[in-house]
Amino acid sequence: LFSFGAFSAKADTTDLKIKAPGAENLALKTSNVKGDVDFDKEVGTFKANDEFLVTTLPYNQYETSMNEFTWNMKDELITFKSDVSKLGSFLSIHPDQDSLRFQGQNASYDLKTSELKISGVPNIVAADAFIYPDSGYVEIQPGGVMTTLENAKIVCDTVNQNHVINRATVNILGRRFYRAKGFYEYNIADKQQEIEFQEITGQPVGKGSYSEKRTVTRAVGEVKPETGFYIDHKTEFYGTISLSAETKNLKFDGFARLTADKLPKPYWFNVSSEGDKQDLAIRYDSPKSEEGEPLETGLFLSKERAQIYPRVMMPLHFRKDREIFPAKGVFKYLENKDQFIFGDSARVLTNDIRGNQFLFKNADASVEAEGRFFLGSGLKYVKIDAAGTAKTSFPPIVENPEIVSDTASLIAPVPTEEPAMPVTAELMLGVQFQLPEQLLKIMYNDITSSFDASIIPYLTDVNFYKKAASDLFPKNDEMETAITGMSSGYLDIPKKYNPYTFMFSKAKMKWDVDYQSFVTTDTKLGVMSINGEPLHKVLTGYIECRMPTNEDDRLYIYLKTTSELVYFFGYKQGILSVTSNNQAFMEALGGLKDKDLVFKMPDGETYEIQPVEISDAQLFLRRMQAVGK
Repeated sequence: LFSFGAFSAKADTTDLKIKAPGAENLALKTSNVKGDVDFDKEVGTFKANDEFLVTTLPYNQYETSMNEFTWNMKDELITFKSDVSKLGSFLSIHPDQDSLRFQGQNASYDLKTSELKISGVPNIVAADAFIYPDSGYVEIQPGGVMTTLENAKIVCDTVNQNHVINRATVNILGRRFYRAKGFYEYNIADKQQEIEFQEITGQPVGKGSYSEKRTVTRAVGEVKPETGFYIDHKTEFYGTISLSAETKNLKFDGFARLTADKLPKPYWFNVSSEGDKQDLAIRYDSPKSEEGEPLETGLFLSKERAQIYPRVMMPLHFRKDREIFPAKGVFKYLENKDQFIFGDSARVLTNDIRGNQFLFKNADASVEAEGRFFLGSGLKYVKIDAAGTAKTSFPPIVENPEIVSDTASLIAPVPTEEPAMPVTAELMLGVQFQLPEQLLKIMYNDITSSFDASIIPYLTDVNFYKKAASDLFPKNDEMETAITGMSSGYLDIPKKYNPYTFMFSKAKMKWDVDYQSFVTTDTKLGVMSINGEPLHKVLTGYIECRMPTNEDDRLYIYLKTTSELVYFFGYKQGILSVTSNNQAFMEALGGLKDKDLVFKMPDGETYEIQPVEISDAQLFLRRMQAVGK
C-alpha cells in the first residue's frame, strides 16, 4: 500500500537499497520495512516489520540487528535508532573474519566516507580475549576493516581473565585473530611498574584444522637493565617477559638479581622460568652470571681456607670447592619474614617435609640449611648419609675497607679475606662400612644389657626426626607408617630400609677449621640402631668426620656404654682401625681369619679391618675433649 504526496512517499512494506556515493556497491540493503520518505525535508525513516530482520551493509561487509533508522539525504548520514532495553548486534560477513560479532548501543553510517560508527560497545571478543574499546567507540571501514583501537583494554583469557593489558593499540582482524601492543600492570608493593608488550597476538594455535584450533593470546615484552624493574619485592630483573593467556604465570627469560642489603655483592644470574607475580617462585638449576660464571646456592667447603661458607646465587671461592649442602629447584621471597627461600620445588612450594631448603635471612645475614648433607665424600668404601639442619651466616659487610698507600702514593683498597663464620649442625647420621656381624652383635648385646642407658627422647623434637628420616629413607607406605608412628616415642625403621652399620639420631656438630672436621659438640649420642637392629639408646660418644683440603677424608666414632666399655672405629685410606676394652669383643676380633678382615673391592683396591691399641681411642677422646673447650 503506497501513499504519495507532492514531495513524499509512504509504504507499509518496502525493500530499500542505498548505494555508496560514487560507487556501484550498496551501502545499505534491507527488506520488509515500513518507509516514510520526505523529499522536501530530505529525510527518510524506516522501521522493520519483523523484529528479527537484519540490515545489511554490503560495502562494509557487516550486518546489524538495528533495523530502525533515519536517512538524512542532505547530510548523507544514516542514523540507527537503538532500543534502550537491549543492545544492537553487529556481525561481520567478511569471509576472512570468522563471523566476528559484537554489540553496541548506537550506530550511524556516513555515506560520504562509507564509515560505520558504533558507540556504546561494551567489549569485543577476539580470539580468547575481551577487548574494551576506549569510550566504547568502534569504526568499521569499507571491506569490513575495523579501525585500529587506541587506548583500549585487553582482558585475557575470557574464562579465567588472568591478565589485563592497558593503553593498548589493537587491530582486530577477525573473531579468532587480533594483533596489539600495550602496557601490562606489574605493581609490587609501592613500586608502580608496567611491562610494555610490543608484540601481542591472539590467534589459533596447535594442531588440527584452523576452525578447530584453540585460540590463545600471547605477548612478548623487553625490560632493559636500566629500568630498575622488580619481579618481586627484592628481585630485580631485565630481559624478556612473555605472557600466555591460558596460564596466570608470566615467563621470564633474562637475568635477575637479589637486592638484599645484607648480601655481599649480589650477582645477576640467568633465569628462564614461569612465575605468578601474586606468589612468585622462580625455577633455576645451574645459574650463571652475565659473564657465564657458574653461580651456586648452599653450603660449600673451601679447598684453600678449609672453611665452610654460604653462597646465595654467587660464585664459589674456588670452582672445585666441595658441595656440602646444595640448594637447587626454585626460590621465592617471603616478604613477611624478609627471607629468601631456595630449594626443592615440593619443599618450597607445597611445604613437603622432604627435600632441601636453604634460607637466607636478610635481617641478620644468617642462613639455615635443612635437608640432606654431603659429608665424607672423599671416603672410599665408607658411606655417610646425613640429614638435618645447619646454621651459619655471611660475615658482616665492610662499609669502608682499609686502604694503604704504596711508594708511589697510589691509594688502593686492600683485598680482605672473607672471615670464617661458625657453622653448627644437628644431623641424623647413617654410617655404613664393613664390619663382621659377630662383632656388631657383641656390641649390640652389651648396650642392650645396660638397662640404665637413657632412651632417645624422640618426642622432644618430633619435627626434626620426621623431616630427617623422610630425607634419609625411601618414600613408601611402610616408611610412612614408621615415621608417623613416632608419636609412640620410637622410630623403628624396617631393617630392609636400614643398611647402616650405625644409625645416630641427632648428632649436634660444628665445623672446626683447625681440625678441618665436622665434630660432635655434645658428649651424648643417640644410637638408633646397630646393623639395622633397633636400639634407641643414648651413649657417651663422639664423631669426627674429617674433610681436609686434599680430600683425604677420615671418619672416627667413639662410643662408651654405661658399663664403661668403649668401642672405637677410625677409618682412613681403606683401613678401618678397631679397638675396645671389651675383652669378648677383642677376642672375637682376634679370632677372625684374614678373609674376614681383608676384602678385595670392585675397583681392585683392598679394604682392611685392623685391630689397634685402646690408647688410640684414648688419644681420640682427648682430641675431642680439646675441641669442646
